[in-house]
Amino acid sequence: MTKYKINEVLIFFVMSIICLNLTVEHWQNFQNYERENKNFYVKFDNYLNENINRYEERTGNFQRDYDGLGSDTLLEEREKTRWLLKHFKMEIMINVKKISQSQNYYPHEKAALYIYSIFIGLFYFLIFIFLYLSLNKINCIHFNVKPAHSNHSYQSIFLFFSYFLTIGYINFIHHRGGEDWYSIFETLFLIMGIYLVLKNSKFSLTFYVLICLLAPLARESGIIVSGIYICYHFIIFGKIKFYGFIIPIISLIPYLISNYDILQYYLSDGFIFTTQDIPHQTTWRDLATNFVGTMVSIFYNFIIFFIVLILFYKHKNKLQLFLLLFILIYFVLLAYASVLDHLTTRFMPACLMILYVYVGLIDNKLMQSEMKKLL
Repeated sequence: MTKYKINEVLIFFVMSIICLNLTVEHWQNFQNYERENKNFYVKFDNYLNENINRYEERTGNFQRDYDGLGSDTLLEEREKTRWLLKHFKMEIMINVKKISQSQNYYPHEKAALYIYSIFIGLFYFLIFIFLYLSLNKINCIHFNVKPAHSNHSYQSIFLFFSYFLTIGYINFIHHRGGEDWYSIFETLFLIMGIYLVLKNSKFSLTFYVLICLLAPLARESGIIVSGIYICYHFIIFGKIKFYGFIIPIISLIPYLISNYDILQYYLSDGFIFTTQDIPHQTTWRDLATNFVGTMVSIFYNFIIFFIVLILFYKHKNKLQLFLLLFILIYFVLLAYASVLDHLTTRFMPACLMILYVYVGLIDNKLMQSEMKKLL
């Protein structure tokens, strides 16, 4: 086993431990304080019970209607369009509860949080794996760098620290009530889509279409994933793949079929969008009443990301342009469709930025190498 392979195995092992333990750390960071003598394990157990009860009783967002109940439900009920992922989440919670109560090695509350954290961590780690595979493809296709090259080790180290920084920033800078299932799965579909388009085989295209069918079911913005194929070929190769226009249409079919019964509510104020103030949430409307607080939210959720985009921008790099297009699409959509301080929704563009920054660094590194040869 070469030195590069040993380093990669070590990097993957350490990152797997970080991902599997991430949710436990998140809950401890934001819930580890005394309130009615409850520690964060007990709080998580209560969180499980509350969600399971709503699910079994079909109350809250498990109902298939919209009553427009007022400020407490603004933008909350659009989760009903993501019912497939919500049901999957609840079945996981039910099984986590059952497994934790069936064992006698740890307190039930503690076991439940660790089991749940391991499950969520698997998807965080899958995102890391597909980022790694995407960087491999970028190296081979766009920079003609083979896996045995020293850049391969550089790639692994870069990915480890950039992904660690990303999940740390997303999960620990600002608390929004726990991990965001929708962002985790949409990010997974997004990065898988990038990798499959880069792979560019008949099998990968077929699997990409399957990903495009699932992505909008995780969140409405998942439809963006279906635009990767046609945009990549147009921006990178200047080719129009006409059947690429069909993929977004196909992508919407399962979403529309699974939500046919609530389509009538989409234009209702407070369902998909709202023109009202949202209590305890920061929106653009708060600039007039809380300018400083709103600008702080804008800095952490927008400005800091754009600083990175500017710092690592490479002029005339088509791959960066392709990635930048989707990063900007996500930020525009998030600025319009979500509250400003919901940091977890930045997970999708943040992972795209890992690829974007890497392309800028390698482009610069190879350029410097060529300059040295000339000198």
